Amino acid sequence: MSSSRIALVTGDQQLAQSIPDYFQNNLGQPVFFSTFETIRGHLGSRDAGILVLVAAKPADLTPVIHLIQEVRLMEWPCRIILLQTKAASDARDLSFLDPHLAGRFSWPDEANRLGDLIKERLGRNRKLLAAAPEETLTERISQRLLRQTPSLAALAEPLALAANHDMIVLLTGETGTGKTHLARLIHECSPRRQYRLLSIPCGALVATLVESELFGHVKGAFTGADQDKIGKFQAAGEGTVLLDEIETLGLEQQSNLLRVIETGEYEPVGSNRTQLCTARIIAASNCNLEEAVDRGKFRQDLYYRLNVLSFYLPPLRERVQDIGPLVRSMAAKFAQKFGKELFAISPEAMAALEAFPWPGNIRQLENVVQQAVLMSQGPELLWPHLPKLVQENAEAGHASNGVLKDSLAQNRADVERSTIQRALMKHGYTRSHAATALGISRVTLYKKMKKYGLMDWPVQQAQAV
Repeated sequence: MSSSRIALVTGDQQLAQSIPDYFQNNLGQPVFFSTFETIRGHLGSRDAGILVLVAAKPADLTPVIHLIQEVRLMEWPCRIILLQTKAASDARDLSFLDPHLAGRFSWPDEANRLGDLIKERLGRNRKLLAAAPEETLTERISQRLLRQTPSLAALAEPLALAANHDMIVLLTGETGTGKTHLARLIHECSPRRQYRLLSIPCGALVATLVESELFGHVKGAFTGADQDKIGKFQAAGEGTVLLDEIETLGLEQQSNLLRVIETGEYEPVGSNRTQLCTARIIAASNCNLEEAVDRGKFRQDLYYRLNVLSFYLPPLRERVQDIGPLVRSMAAKFAQKFGKELFAISPEAMAALEAFPWPGNIRQLENVVQQAVLMSQGPELLWPHLPKLVQENAEAGHASNGVLKDSLAQNRADVERSTIQRALMKHGYTRSHAATALGISRVTLYKKMKKYGLMDWPVQQAQAV
């Protein structure tokens, strides 16, 4: 199905056939079919649609609840309808999900009621839920970035170029800024995606064993080498090798790595037999390699080889617009891990998280969100669930501005800023559409974006006004 207003998600093959037949025969509506494992790749775009989830058996209840949590926490623009068979209904009362659904029906007993609701919803909303195969690679990468790291959306086109071609890619930025995530995005969008991505933490390798880890060794190559061992380059096969913290390699290892990059050739330690590396190489560094070259700590020729296509990831403190999407994604993950019935994050809690400087970047943010979700009770993550350090930072910031946290003016500003951010994300950063949804003019939205420091949010070229 190339495109549809309705996406059906079920793990039951029989219902995967009968329900689309019902929609087509009785409503004249095509249905895009997906499973609980694959639907996430089709969500999060600016095209709203109807998501029909089917709980056919008790085992479906957990993936259904998890997907509803994720959609609501991520604020993806789609309406959710839940169909449940008698077997699923008898297993658990799902009425607690009703506030997060457009409708909940027994299947097939309430098929007519479902049809009436579908007709009503489609009458209000003419946008399509687009299927991923229609998107270009650049659009697909852009949508993935917009879901979690919107500040990087402008990199979609060069990232698509990197994914499509087997060139060396260099990723730089402070530790914890998401370099591994970006490397995985490039790999998963590349022709090598069916093979593995092998991450090598160079900084964690013992200096005397670096070459053995990278290139392997033969039996008897050194004391303790009691059998042959394949290296990381061979283990990666046709996949991708991520050399993380590449600046920690010594100059001799850098020389051997340069040879692999230039010719693909290397020899296992203790062997004269030349082998060929068929993997793609992505390098990542926490420091400025150009400065390391000037200090004599990094080979200039290797730096030139690595710096074919490079991406710099700014620290999280300079990417405030990414905090909201990251928090929502992390909250969904940990809510599922800890079995929490969490569906929303309060504006006050989100404002406090956005105000924190995050010296540990995304890694520290993830730790804080994990702790907050664990402490949470009920359907919403609130201010009291946040660690004391985050609360105190927010209070100190408000106090320095002459406004207490509990003041009406500050709370109103926090809520307004978060509301504008959500509207911009829901409408693909199209300001005119976001302004219409907010019930204000584009000029007013522009002024408020300027007021709240949102002018640097990524806006696609065709949507710049």
